[in-house]
Amino acid sequence: MRSIYLLILTLFTLNGCVPHKEIIYLQDTVDDKYMDEAHDVVKTQQTIQPFDEVYIEVMSTDREGSNFLEQQQQGLYSTTTPEGLSIISYRVDEFGNVNLPVIGKIRIAELTIEGAADYMEEKLEDYLYQPSVKINFVNKSITLVGYVNRPGRYYYSSDHINIFQALGMAGDIHEYGNRQNVMIVREENNVTTKQIIDLTSDRIFSSPYYYLRSNDVLYVEPLKRRRWGMDTFPYALLLSSITTFILVMDYVNN
Repeated sequence: MRSIYLLILTLFTLNGCVPHKEIIYLQDTVDDKYMDEAHDVVKTQQTIQPFDEVYIEVMSTDREGSNFLEQQQQGLYSTTTPEGLSIISYRVDEFGNVNLPVIGKIRIAELTIEGAADYMEEKLEDYLYQPSVKINFVNKSITLVGYVNRPGRYYYSSDHINIFQALGMAGDIHEYGNRQNVMIVREENNVTTKQIIDLTSDRIFSSPYYYLRSNDVLYVEPLKRRRWGMDTFPYALLLSSITTFILVMDYVNN
């Protein structure tokens, strides 16, 4: 009888624990932990989208170029970066255009920043001598929601950010977050896509979603045990009651 009680007690204790395998990342590794592994990582360039903010710098050595730069200061957005720097930026309108001095509106949506810079240089050749254009995204951000320790919107300034770096900013996935079923929501060219990824597999390295893009949303769903409320179950009270019951029954039987 006592063995049955102990078995029940053990089962309740184990039921309250998250299996170790459910919280370990990148489990598809070689047996030798000291052996180096190489993975081909997919890096795709982000394209400019409507409502993006971009920093545009136009350089030229002639007087017209100097006047052009002076006109750039009018009617632009003053933006503060995550590092606290104040810079002038252009906002891409709903049609994918930016409004530049002298040449007016120019469509840059669906182009990479390098492609947009080359395109602008071609347009400016009629106005400036050997123009040089530099473009960068301003205030790139990603949003992490669901079962992460610090959900919210996070800004970054690097050219690329991978999914593990993003999770690091949010304090990692919660103990009861499902690492095998993480959803990434991405909007591009007016199309919204959803992709489910498994962070416990090293196949993530070959996924086009390993590197996130600005405005991506990452959602971590709860494990089934959390949906059932297992982490809020009063285990301490239950175990105390079972222990007391075992002691009483043991005393009565003796």
